[in-house]
Amino acid sequence: MPALASADPVADNIASIVSEMAVALDRHRQASLLAPVAVEWSDGAQLHATYLTQNSGRPERAGLLIHTETPGLPGYTEAGAASAGQSHVSEGSPNARTAIDGLIDAPLHRHALMDPRLTSIGIGHASEPEPSTVLPTWVIDLASRNRPWTGPPAVVAYPGPGQMRVPLKFPSGEVPDPRAALVTPGSPLPDTGYPITLHFFGCTPQDAEVHLFRSIQAGTRVGETEVPVALVPPGLVLQTPTGDRPIEMVLFMARMPLAPLSAFRAEVTVTCGTLGRATYSWEFATRANLKPANISSVVGRPDVEGWQTVTLTVSDADGVAMPVQGTRIDAEFRFENVRTGSTPATGGAPELDWTERVSTVDGRLRFRIRMRGAARADLKVTVEDDTVPVTVPVVVEAT
Repeated sequence: MPALASADPVADNIASIVSEMAVALDRHRQASLLAPVAVEWSDGAQLHATYLTQNSGRPERAGLLIHTETPGLPGYTEAGAASAGQSHVSEGSPNARTAIDGLIDAPLHRHALMDPRLTSIGIGHASEPEPSTVLPTWVIDLASRNRPWTGPPAVVAYPGPGQMRVPLKFPSGEVPDPRAALVTPGSPLPDTGYPITLHFFGCTPQDAEVHLFRSIQAGTRVGETEVPVALVPPGLVLQTPTGDRPIEMVLFMARMPLAPLSAFRAEVTVTCGTLGRATYSWEFATRANLKPANISSVVGRPDVEGWQTVTLTVSDADGVAMPVQGTRIDAEFRFENVRTGSTPATGGAPELDWTERVSTVDGRLRFRIRMRGAARADLKVTVEDDTVPVTVPVVVEAT
C-alpha cells in the first residue's frame, strides 16, 4: 500500500529541516572527535527568526545587534529576545545544511558549535515568499552550553585530525571578520586560506605560536614545506560599531588560499591553565578544485505548464557532494534551426528560473526552463565553489 501524505505538511517540513541540520552539524563535530547533539524545533528561536525578517534593514538589528530584540518593534517577544542572546544567526542560506556549514566556516561562530558541553540545539527559520529582498533567516539556540565547565580542560581542533575535503579559502560574511586584525583600519580584507582553529574549554589560551606545513607532492623528495601564516592571537578584542568580540581560540590561516588536494600539518604551541605549555600537531587534507567533469546534468520532461526541470549534480571523483552555488545561465534558443530572435515564440518568450541555486546536501542544484515553441536551447550554466567559477554546457530539446 503506498504511503499516505501527511495531514500536516508544515510539521513534515519542520521534521525535514531538523533532520538535515542534525546531519550537517554532526558531520562537523565528528570530524573534531565530538559527540553528536540533539536537534529540536524551538519556539523561541522561531520567534527571533520571525522578528529578524520583519525588521530587515532596520539599524536596531545591524551587526551584533542581531543577537538582541528591541521592545516595540514588530515581532518583539520576550521568548524571542531570550533566545536571541544565546543563539547564532545565519542569513541568506537557502537550506539547513548551508546554514550550519556557513557558521562552521566562520571561526567566531565555530567556537560555540565545537563546545563539548553542547548537547542539544534549538532551531527556528523564517523567510518570505519570492520575490523578496529579505534574506532567509536561521536561528540556532545554543542554551545547552550555558553551564560552568567541570573537569580537566578540553582541546578541540578544526579542521579535525585526519579531516578530508577541507575548503581552501576564508569565507566571506563573518561579523566581525577576524581578518580585519591583519590590516590597517579601512584596508581591504586579505584573501587568505581556510581558518584553522584550536579551541580550549576550561582554560584560557595564551602566548600562541603557530606553524603550518604542506606535505611535498608525490614524486619529489620526502618532506614538508612551511606555509606562511597569519595569527589572530587569543585574547584580541575585535571592535565593531555594534559591539566587541574577543578571540577565544587560537585562530590562524595561511596568507594565501590553501592548495587543492594537498595534505597539511598544523602545529600550535600554547599555554593554557593546568595544561601548561604544550605543542599540538594534527593533519588534514584539502579538497579538489571544482572542474567541469564534477558536474552532470539531467533534463526532465515538461509538466502541464511546459516547464522542464534541469538537475545538476556536483560531486568529486569519489562521488561526494561538493558545495557550490549557481551564478549564471546564458541561453541561446533555436526555432526550427533559426536562433533566438528570428522567429516569435509561442505564448511569449522562453523562460529560465532557478529553483535551487545553492547545492543541497546531496550536491544537487535545479533550475526550470520553458521552451515556448523553441526546438532547442543551448545553455551555458556557471557554478562556483570557494575557488573559481566553472561553466558547463547543457542542451535542452523540445519533447
